[in-house]
Amino acid sequence: MSYAKNDMPDTIFNKMRRMASPSLMKWVEIDLGVIAGNAAWIRSQLPKGAGFVAAVKADGYGHGAVEVAKTVLKAGAERLGVRDLAEAAVLRKAGIKAPIQMLAPFLSEDSAEALRLGVIPVIESLAQAKALHRAAKGKKFRLQVDLEFGLARWGLPPKELPALMAALAKLGGLTVDGLAAHLGYMPGKNAVEAEEKLGAFTRLAAPYQRLNPELRLRAANSTVFMDFPHRRFDLACVGNLLYGINRSKVKPAALKMPWRFFARVLSVREAAKGASIGYASEYLVPRRMTLATLPVGYADGLTMQPAERLIGLGASQSFWGKRNGVNLPFVGRCGISHVLVDATGLPGIKPGDAVELPIRRTASRAPRVYR
Repeated sequence: MSYAKNDMPDTIFNKMRRMASPSLMKWVEIDLGVIAGNAAWIRSQLPKGAGFVAAVKADGYGHGAVEVAKTVLKAGAERLGVRDLAEAAVLRKAGIKAPIQMLAPFLSEDSAEALRLGVIPVIESLAQAKALHRAAKGKKFRLQVDLEFGLARWGLPPKELPALMAALAKLGGLTVDGLAAHLGYMPGKNAVEAEEKLGAFTRLAAPYQRLNPELRLRAANSTVFMDFPHRRFDLACVGNLLYGINRSKVKPAALKMPWRFFARVLSVREAAKGASIGYASEYLVPRRMTLATLPVGYADGLTMQPAERLIGLGASQSFWGKRNGVNLPFVGRCGISHVLVDATGLPGIKPGDAVELPIRRTASRAPRVYR
């Protein structure tokens, strides 16, 4: 589906009614052109000779792994990053032949499947490498070694790297493609610690890169990419930036948001001042109010801490939808499949009107509409 970029939500919905189910009540609009532009910007920021892994795990952060993968590969991504073999299988089934970088280890018993899918595994132990070697049955394959630098989820302790590299060298047909690390860096929190760890990673990898100049170093996720540009190494791995999210506290990025979530108004009613409404009758209406019901709730990813701040802060309401530039504050509790908004500031609102809402991208199961 496609439509003009300057369409307002109602126009979008009208076109959807002609091209899709007339009962569609909520949908996600995803602009693949924006994702392509974000990927191109990321590519432009890399050092000469470096590449980047486009993280498409968790169904492309909710944007659709296959659609995003095809888009970013055309825009300059070198590899696709996935969380597990099931995600890799989805990409291969879609006919994507590009290199797939595993971002987490998998069980040794799945080694044959990993090799069948042609992924680049990441390991944290010799046992995992030996399992892959047995499954390869003499065929060549490559892998990366993941090092643990404080996140404590997986990874080889750095002091054990020399012994592991020596052992891997004895396994015929195996190529160590790169060394990887993922820091627990949070912008504005632990920059000094992160710099120290990135420096330690650099020093640890140096002798192996001298022996093998083609060895790739991967430690720059989106936050490291932004706040430590001198530590982007040979192979950055970006997710948030690709999807228009920049967590950096100090450096802006020429990125755009490709995601917008819309739900149609289901019902409109008036509430008198002083009325008790909602679950447990806990919300006391402070003034005469026009209420609009939207058929979307926390089952759709509408939470009290949404990923996108399309909301504002006020004295009595904290979360908002938007329509035609007007904030529509949430009223009362968000239910599993509905939320009420205060539409008093938008005269004439009616059932069928589209409202944009802050939704966690990976949670929503609403239909995706691509342009």
